[in-house]
Amino acid sequence: MNPESAAEVDLQQIRDLDKAHVWHPFLNHSGLDENPLDMIVRGEGCTVTDGEGKEFLDAMAGLWCVNIGYGRKEVAEAVYRQLLELPYYPLSKITLPAARLASKLADILPGNIERIWFVNSGSEAVDTAIKIARSWGRRNGGRYKIIARYQGYHGGNIGGASLTGQTARRVPFEPLMPGVIHVQAPYFFRSGASSETELAERLAEELDAVIRYESPGTVAAFIAEPIIGGGGVILPPADYLKKMREVCTRHGVLLILDEVITGFGRTGELFASDLYGVKPDIMTMAKGLSSGYLPIGATAVTDDVFQVMNGEGDTGFMQINTYGGHPASCAAALKNLEIMLDEDMPQNARRVGEGLGTALKKLKDIPCVGDVRGVGLLWGIELVDEGGDPLPGEETAQVVSYVKNEGVLIGKSSGIAEGPSNTLTIAPPLILTEEQAARVATAIEVGLTKFQAGG
Repeated sequence: MNPESAAEVDLQQIRDLDKAHVWHPFLNHSGLDENPLDMIVRGEGCTVTDGEGKEFLDAMAGLWCVNIGYGRKEVAEAVYRQLLELPYYPLSKITLPAARLASKLADILPGNIERIWFVNSGSEAVDTAIKIARSWGRRNGGRYKIIARYQGYHGGNIGGASLTGQTARRVPFEPLMPGVIHVQAPYFFRSGASSETELAERLAEELDAVIRYESPGTVAAFIAEPIIGGGGVILPPADYLKKMREVCTRHGVLLILDEVITGFGRTGELFASDLYGVKPDIMTMAKGLSSGYLPIGATAVTDDVFQVMNGEGDTGFMQINTYGGHPASCAAALKNLEIMLDEDMPQNARRVGEGLGTALKKLKDIPCVGDVRGVGLLWGIELVDEGGDPLPGEETAQVVSYVKNEGVLIGKSSGIAEGPSNTLTIAPPLILTEEQAARVATAIEVGLTKFQAGG
């Protein structure tokens, strides 16, 4: 649907088609008649427009991903040119867009990460990281266990669901993949720790102990989102990831950083690995790689890991993704990165995000606000009841609805592993202006104040 034809479409017919055939996420469809979904028909900059013509400031960038904003014609034109030249070919052969994109990523990724395996989503990137880690482990004495964290989220595939530490996203699909162990997340707000330094030391000791109890020779990797996204926008203590890196190195365990949400400028740095000064062995990425214009993800590894997988007489990595490195998706990602870097969007995220964070932190005076945390253009507001416990999910949803009534779209995610969705999430496009940031903060303040007053 293009902007010129949107007004000509029979919207009720589209609703009927959707109701009859589309299966939506996180939704019991039996309630659709009473609570119909919005229909989004257009996007421009930080704004999306619904089927009734109402505009909303999209403070979630779709699903944490439209980093360069909506409506960049340069991306569409790059994709169009590529489709005319070569619409598809698998990476069993060389293609120009994949080679160029891999080279560009190798230039900007942290540390010695310079080998890129292309996939179609963050979920595929994580599953690929699991397989790489286990294949690497088989070549290093039979290591196969993966240590993940409670509250973390690592995708919708069975491997990612196994690593995910959110009860609601695990239990319906159990039993899951064997060989996965979970440790605590760096969740300072409810940790009981006297300082972030104490928490980081405690968690590093826990990881060290778990690896020793499991036997280091059986553990292949530790995986973590640098900043937990879907589990409540949880920022770690400043030295937490460095301490976890030290533990992994001590025991010969690979460090996998899942940068699907945090990558490509959202934190004010190109990658959260840069923000925290950590060099992973494996990194997963998606979302901001193409800003959602086309599906693409990647799993990147250091040359050391790559060489282990490609020793003399080795079979190589026994996987192929039909659409991995799709020429059009690579063309979209290349143009997306060009725009992002030329316009220095990470710097804008850092500058505007600082002001947004200052405004959001002032909301802690509202009784239902328990904690405000974030960096760059990635923020979470954890809501609590009168006793300080997590606010019930349906009440958090009411706050989101009140904010929407002010013309701003935000999200919500889990605050604790077994608890309700009680954290408001804010992750707008990286082109957000100071004026738009002020609008986001004001809309959230209005929504919270209205909720606090009983609606």
